[in-house]
Amino acid sequence: MSVLGKTRIWLYTVTASVVTTLLLAAIFVAATWNTLITDRWKRKHRLRRRVIPTVQEAVVSDKDRIRVTVRRSVSATSESPFLGSDGKRHESDEEPGSAESGAAPGSGGNPFRDAMAAEDIKLVPDLAYYYRQYGIEIEEYEVTTDDGFVLFLWHFVGQGSVTQGPPMLLLHGLLQSCGSFASSGRKSLAYYFYESGYDVWLGNNRCGLNAKTVPSQVDEHEKWDWDMKEMVKYDLKAMVEYVLQKTARKKLTLVAHSQGTTQGFMGLLHGEALYGGTSFRLMDKLDNFVALAPAVYPGPLLYENVFMRFMASTIDVPWVYGVRSFLPIMMQVRALVVGNRFFSVVCYLFFNYLFDWNDLLWDKPLRDRHFMFSPVHISVNLMKWWLSKDPGRRSFRNYSHCIFPEEGAWFPLVDGNSDSHTLLDGQVRRNAPTEYPRILLFVPKQDRLVDGKRLIDHFTNHEDERIYKIWYFDDYSHLDVLWASDVSDRIGKSMLEELRAPQGSSS
Repeated sequence: MSVLGKTRIWLYTVTASVVTTLLLAAIFVAATWNTLITDRWKRKHRLRRRVIPTVQEAVVSDKDRIRVTVRRSVSATSESPFLGSDGKRHESDEEPGSAESGAAPGSGGNPFRDAMAAEDIKLVPDLAYYYRQYGIEIEEYEVTTDDGFVLFLWHFVGQGSVTQGPPMLLLHGLLQSCGSFASSGRKSLAYYFYESGYDVWLGNNRCGLNAKTVPSQVDEHEKWDWDMKEMVKYDLKAMVEYVLQKTARKKLTLVAHSQGTTQGFMGLLHGEALYGGTSFRLMDKLDNFVALAPAVYPGPLLYENVFMRFMASTIDVPWVYGVRSFLPIMMQVRALVVGNRFFSVVCYLFFNYLFDWNDLLWDKPLRDRHFMFSPVHISVNLMKWWLSKDPGRRSFRNYSHCIFPEEGAWFPLVDGNSDSHTLLDGQVRRNAPTEYPRILLFVPKQDRLVDGKRLIDHFTNHEDERIYKIWYFDDYSHLDVLWASDVSDRIGKSMLEELRAPQGSSS
């Protein structure tokens, strides 16, 4: 890079540091006011209902967006222990967590009623610290992508000789690490899946908590020159291939949250374009794809929140955000004070205000622990992919309907009359698969960051009901699908009951 180019980038970095510091200060003031004044008033006058809809209520609740006909493949939380098969509560039904301690996971009810009493609530920014207390070691593997980024995969390993079950890869959301799946300890989905016999792997996208690259492959400028396309093309591919290689399996179950679901759907829908020239095809590597709070279509928050609108209008201006790491001050502060309760509280204030969710359904003693594993390093280019108004970028905010067309089937099954199907980009897929991964969608109704109703509408109108199942949670929001106190029972148990049986080993 020329001296002029380096000088320009340096100027961008300096001005961006000043502007973003002022921006974060403004958000902090607004977030504090919102939490201490506005949110308290709302809680006092409008407590969120803990009502679980029947299938009929879930589907009919928005007739202009969701097909009214109740289809067998569309489920709601009526299958949880809260309600009987008739959709009514019975006296014998128990609250989540009321199962006797020690009950086998998946056997009905939360087996960890007294889990909170045994949890270590000290704030230690090391997931392995907590899991050693459960008899689980966390192995860390470094996986290098084809374009030179080093990813960190965490693997649960029990003490003693234990036969590993079918592999399950957990993939996190935007500005999070894979710790989001495990920070609830014994009440987390990661722990629940492990105790249920799965071989649990937690994946981290590029940069994350440790922005490591191979110097000979990636220079300082290229280190931040990536967005969603590279995360699907290189990161997802590298993690899936590594887990399959280590476990000697043909396929795995991918469980993703938010941004991770975007990666999964893009890899499935646009795999031929993204992975062209390689033997890798995501479609052939998954037994199941589980999408928690799927980020396929943008929610109203991206257009209503004043700071979201400001970021969308300025994200393409290098003088505001620079051209490298997005809001590096977040990571600088994290390095200094992570593990201090003040840091976790401030993170909660920020995310609560920007993304319009709260901690009403969480275990309060664990709330501060959740925020020790976020935020993470991401690129400005990635935020442009999410928020940009530039037509040339075709961002998620304005062009999700092009990335994920609402009309037509994404997963057409061979009907016996043809051996090819037209892809979304107009190309023809030869030898279309006779079987797709089993797709399980867990959609929170209170989520305003993404629009789950549009995705439900697409699946119920255009996809074959044999390949998917949907749960629509009346009281959950975007992060409740990970951190609600009853998540193991309402999501974990339901998920394991519907997963397709794994394929055999590759040997």
